[in-house]
Amino acid sequence: MAEVIQFNCPACGTLLRLPLAMAAQQGPCPSCDREIIAPDPGRGIGAHEAPAAAPMEVPAAPIREAEARQPVAPVQVPVCAKPQRAILVLSCLLSASVALASGFAFGVWSNRQFMKVPPVTAPVSPPPFVEKPAAIAEPPAPEPVPVKPVIETPEADKKPEPPAKVSAAAEAALRAFLAAPDWAARSAHVLSPEKARGAMEAYSHEAPDGPTAFKSVSVKQSYTDEKTGGTLFIFYVMTDMFPDGIPVAVKETAGGWRVDWPAFVEFRDNLFQKFVDGPANKTGSFHLIVTPPPPERTANTENEHFASFLLKSPLADPRQLAFVKKSSGVAATFQAAAESGGIFTPVLEVAKRQTAGGQSYFEVLEVTATDWLPREN
Repeated sequence: MAEVIQFNCPACGTLLRLPLAMAAQQGPCPSCDREIIAPDPGRGIGAHEAPAAAPMEVPAAPIREAEARQPVAPVQVPVCAKPQRAILVLSCLLSASVALASGFAFGVWSNRQFMKVPPVTAPVSPPPFVEKPAAIAEPPAPEPVPVKPVIETPEADKKPEPPAKVSAAAEAALRAFLAAPDWAARSAHVLSPEKARGAMEAYSHEAPDGPTAFKSVSVKQSYTDEKTGGTLFIFYVMTDMFPDGIPVAVKETAGGWRVDWPAFVEFRDNLFQKFVDGPANKTGSFHLIVTPPPPERTANTENEHFASFLLKSPLADPRQLAFVKKSSGVAATFQAAAESGGIFTPVLEVAKRQTAGGQSYFEVLEVTATDWLPREN
């Protein structure tokens, strides 16, 4: 499988392709110009929008000295007029034995200075509150404590925490699939098990059944299903026969993580090469890489009825020359893919034919799917 990351823009959904070397790189989407971060297949991270830098928090303003020294409003105590007059009369009577005139004058003066009550000359409505004596000084206000501003580190400057290995559950399902003792146990870990069980049982009579020995497992790519929001991981399973790895798709479903069994068997058992080496007049469906032939070869392999293309398995197999009828929809699909300049990886139905002279050749009959993403149905 080519070292290319194919993913959808998390902002506008545009399908994008990048070299694997640009995994986890940040940049603007060419369609919506939003800042995005490419997926990192090696760490199992999907594509996502770049986080916006958080604004710096404004430090708290220190308390100003004028505000700190603002006097607290005194507590005012309501005074009733009649008790005040009774107290004045009682004071006068008691003071008469000593000095009636001087005592009364002193008492009236003291009461006015202390309580700030106007002289009682006529019955009037008393003020609702009595002010605090002016003679009592206010306590000094405490010195303001300077507030040290707290400057937080902007979000953009913070080091991101290492992401959790989101592919761990998918890898566990893949390992259980590989370690299953037979096809029946393995069917619990495949996509659409109720439909796959018949094909798995029939294939077990053609090929030895049992656990698949492997050396290591590593995740290479990840995709997000636009309809369901589920994730799909492409793992490479390294074996003795294929040290570079067998591509295996593991998809997130409502019932858990499930393995694409048909594609796994096709790659593990190298079914396309067996089809190439097998007898003529056979057909088969395969996950292949399609490229146009060199211009110098096209002149010798094409005519007014057929166009030619090269087919290759993702494993280390030689390219096979295949023909497509120019009047068919397959030819139009191949030509559009060639003009886009991208790598075309469809699922094709291929027939092996034989000329009257006994020479074998291949013809592409149908494009079953334009990519290798598994379909549950």
